Order: sequence, then C-alpha cells, then structure tokens
Amino acid sequence: MFLDVFYGVLPLFFVMLIGYAASYAPKFPPGVEPALNVFVFYVALPALLYKVVARADISDGIPGSFLWISVASTLAFAALFWLGFRYLLRVGRARALAGMLSTSFGNVSYLGIPIILGVMGPQAGFAAGMGQLVHNVIFMLGFPVLAQILLPSGAGGQHQSSPARIARTIRNALIQSPVTWAMLAGAAVVLFAVPVPQPVEDTVDLLSAAAAPGALFVIGMSLKRTIARSRAKRNTPVDPVGVAGTVKWAKTSIAVMVLGKLVALPLLTVAMLLAFAPDLDRIWFNAAVLMAAMPVSATAYIMAQNDTGDGEPTAVAIVITCVLSVIALPVIAQLVLK
Repeated sequence: MFLDVFYGVLPLFFVMLIGYAASYAPKFPPGVEPALNVFVFYVALPALLYKVVARADISDGIPGSFLWISVASTLAFAALFWLGFRYLLRVGRARALAGMLSTSFGNVSYLGIPIILGVMGPQAGFAAGMGQLVHNVIFMLGFPVLAQILLPSGAGGQHQSSPARIARTIRNALIQSPVTWAMLAGAAVVLFAVPVPQPVEDTVDLLSAAAAPGALFVIGMSLKRTIARSRAKRNTPVDPVGVAGTVKWAKTSIAVMVLGKLVALPLLTVAMLLAFAPDLDRIWFNAAVLMAAMPVSATAYIMAQNDTGDGEPTAVAIVITCVLSVIALPVIAQLVLK
C-alpha cells in the first residue's frame, strides 16, 4: 500500500515542483499565477466536480456516517486546538484563531481531489467531491464568521462585525461559490436523468482534464510567493522588545500546525470512523481520511492574514506540510486505509 500510494502521489508533487520551477522563468511573470488560479477555480475545477457527480452511482446515496464524522471530527479538532493555542500556548485570540485554522484546514480542493482520484481512481470522485465540500464549507464559511464574533474589531480594526457582514460572508461562501453550483448541477443531472448532449459532455471532459494539473501547477507557483513572504518577514527589522517571545511563538506554533495537520487530524478521523462506522465502504472511509490528511491550504494564509493579521506562521506551515506530505500520505495509507 505504501508504494502504491507513494507512486500515485509522486507525479502530483512533480507537477507542483514544475510549477514552482516555472515561477522563476521569465515566461511566467507574477501575473500568470492569479490568472491560472481563476481559470482553475472558476472553470476547470467546477467542470471536474460536475463530471464526477453527474456520472456517479448515487443509488446508495451519501453515507450519513461519512458526513457527520467528517464534520464532527474536524470541528472537534479545531475547537481542541483553539483551546490549546489560547490556554496552553497562552496567545491572544487572533493568534489562536490563525493557529486553529492552519492546523485544521487542508488543501482539499486543489490537492485533495487529485490525490484521491490518483490513489483510488475515478470511482472515488463523488466521495472526493463531497469531502472537499464539507471541509470548505466549515472553514470558508465558519472561520470568517467566527473571526467576526471573536474579533469584533478585526485585524487592525478594518473588519467591523455586523449582521450584514456575516450575511455577506455566508452568501459568498455558499451562493457565489462555483464549486457549490457545479456539484448541484451534477446532482440535478443524475437525480432527474437529464439528457446532456454529447458535445456538452465532451466539452466538460476537456475542461475537467485541466483541473488536476492546473491546480497542482498553481500550488507550485504559489510556493515561491509563500517562501518569499517568509524570508521578507525574517529580514524585516523589528523592535527588539518582545522579539524572543515572538520567535518562540512562531517556532512552537509551526511545529503544532505541522504535526496537528499531518498526524493528529487524520488519526482523530480514523478513530471516529472505526468507533462509529467500522463498516463504512472503503471508498468513503479512505476519502474521509485522506481529506483530513491534506497539507495546510494555501487559502489559509490569506484568511489568517486578512481576518487575524497574523498569517506568517501559516505561510511557513504551508511549505513544510506540502513537502512532508509526500511521505506522510503514503505512511497514513499504509497504516490506516482500507
């Protein structure tokens, strides 16, 4: 199992490395990454998710245990690590929120879906789509709302909390997400047996084929920016007062984020699955575990920086978990996957 998964995920990380190398080439100026990201998020990834849902065998439905265990394990883990950052590491609310997000929110869309499809094949596409939807709704919706409640003044006072702002956050996360609409469209096609013309199916196939390599290439390109931010932060002159405490916090928090994201969250998910759903189909079982084991999401830096003003430890954790997941994922597969 270790070698099967290792050989399955290795080409995906090679694409990331190619993207990272390309980010240094003159033919790929800084403006290329945002453009590719828009294409992947708004065109290729929705096409892939529509395809896997529309062509999925949903005769058995979605296992309720998969949904509630994925939600419960992720929320329980996030709450536990919020308390750990807040009261064991004794940091403020903003840093505790940033630490909680980075330890819990994995790259389930751009990396999780390609890895699950690469390891288990296209028959796992529906489970992968549902898994990424669960994690994205929890964090893309829950974290901004939680930040507005716990940090009424926001990062630097520019994010004033209000019912209208919370409503906009919910609307943006659910209604304006192309991923959500793609999966709903696919579900409508399969549930109501909607006939889809062959030219449309062929167009979806062409676009969806670009989702995995495009997403991985974008992740690779983004690593250059992430590494540059971390280096710039280290080289920025700072007031010597409190520097030792800040450095200690950063090192400790990064270690907690890495171990929590790559080890603790997937193990908690496995424990809950074995305790409450030991007979869950292997595809759904493995999809839940692999989604929990994804490295820190690149989006986590943006969210942590915007909502708490403290995203630099997250940036470092993104790079470290991406590198270590090349080994961590096959090890997890060997130990716990069905």
